[in-house]
Amino acid sequence: MKFDICVLGGCSLDLIYYQKEDGTYENVPNECVPGGKGSNQAVAASRAGAKTVMISRVSKDDIGRNIIQNLEDNDVSTIGVEEDENVENDYSIIKIRNIDKDNEIESHNGAIKNFTPDMIDTYQDLLLNSKIIVCQLKVNKDVTEKLINFCYENHKMLMLTPCRPAKLSITDPENIELINKISIITCNKKECETIFQTDDIESCVKKYPRKLIVTLGKDGLIYYDGTQIVRMPAIETEVVDTVGAGDTLAGNLAANLTKGLNLYDALKRATYASAMKIGVKSAQAGMPTSSELDNFILEKEGQKKEL
Repeated sequence: MKFDICVLGGCSLDLIYYQKEDGTYENVPNECVPGGKGSNQAVAASRAGAKTVMISRVSKDDIGRNIIQNLEDNDVSTIGVEEDENVENDYSIIKIRNIDKDNEIESHNGAIKNFTPDMIDTYQDLLLNSKIIVCQLKVNKDVTEKLINFCYENHKMLMLTPCRPAKLSITDPENIELINKISIITCNKKECETIFQTDDIESCVKKYPRKLIVTLGKDGLIYYDGTQIVRMPAIETEVVDTVGAGDTLAGNLAANLTKGLNLYDALKRATYASAMKIGVKSAQAGMPTSSELDNFILEKEGQKKEL
């Protein structure tokens, strides 16, 4: 079976707390919803129209089955998702601030700590039969290293989101070789600074043309196209919840590239998708389908023409 996107990463339960007017939070979460960077990226890619498969691991219990069901409800194939009665599910405590709708995330890792390098061998057919492989850095580093080398040796496009950027810091010379083998890195400014040990973002993207894409929040994103620095502004929209915005961008970017869009157009469309997401509470709830995104883009472009 062939796929557009294969995501290797974690699935979790998000426990969401919204800050009250007095600055405090409730003792119990306001919402409990499916999450996890791997799951988020897979759902985003699938809703964007890409045939998507997930490689992951969850606990063999009701929560694990609900996580799997959520993926299947979003047309993500779960033939690579293992149920293991010896691991606990991952969960995250997410606190959404009133003032800027930004978030603080406290992750509790269970299943994701139990990813092993032999998973790359077990699911090599899924990897080889996918156009783009998407991963993060939350799994054990030896798993990510094996995946990077596998994709490089088999000429597969690999997109990585370094949510644990210290693992890829260039203070370790071996990481420079790994970075050179990755096709695309999507990261935020802080992650970029941690990896490359500098706050000079322009120098970083210039060193990795069409590879390093750095998101800058309300200032959009920046990358180098091989000739010039490209600054893509953020789409103006009401900010309700930023959780999952980066995952939405990554999933949509991967999906758009599999459809044959060039990097600029793929990123532009992904930026609109990310803007749609931040207008809705919780990570996956705001991730648009391809048709919803089309309508949103038409609406936003129409507003520009009226100005």
